[in-house]
Amino acid sequence: MIAWKSFFSSKTRLIQFSILAILCLSLVFVFTRFMEWNETRSGMVFNDPILKLFNPIDLSTVISIFTLVPIFLGLIYIFRKPTTTVYFFIAAIVICCFRALTLYLLPLEPPINIIPLTDPVIETLFYGGHVLLKDLFFSGHTANLILIGLIVEQRRIKNLLFISGFLVGSMVMIQHVHYSIDVLAAPFFSFVTYRISIWVGNGLIIKDFKIEKA
Repeated sequence: MIAWKSFFSSKTRLIQFSILAILCLSLVFVFTRFMEWNETRSGMVFNDPILKLFNPIDLSTVISIFTLVPIFLGLIYIFRKPTTTVYFFIAAIVICCFRALTLYLLPLEPPINIIPLTDPVIETLFYGGHVLLKDLFFSGHTANLILIGLIVEQRRIKNLLFISGFLVGSMVMIQHVHYSIDVLAAPFFSFVTYRISIWVGNGLIIKDFKIEKA
């Protein structure tokens, strides 16, 4: 709390942070509407040689647990400090832009024999209870876990998120929810997003703020 009090001692930072938070929430809302529209588009079917190696297995419950629990823990630690919170908000904006761009430029049909990934929490909060099938390139589940793992500073939580990212990436392929290219591309976009969030955050908002431990 000391770090937050010091951070908000500057009126300029308070205004910048408020604008950033509003922009982030607004863009996430717009992105969810884009995702619903994306489901109506026709796309290509990728002949994935890796998915041909095994029959799909329904791992929806396990995927949801290995996604939501680590992300929730990561956010608890991220929101303890203003610096990592700023990085997270910027990263959320950038990753949404990247995903909207790649989904728009590379429309894909779901993998053959897909078992739809059901996640009641995400579907209820963002998609009106609908299950998305064309949320493909690149894998949001994998990218989000790795991205939050990059932002969080606590080593144990960071490792948990990275391991979960690897496991979830593997499981969404096993379930044929994603093509292998969706999962393999996710870490790249996560790392680029993380670097952008650090650069923008330090340059625009945190530039004159002494980083303190929460």
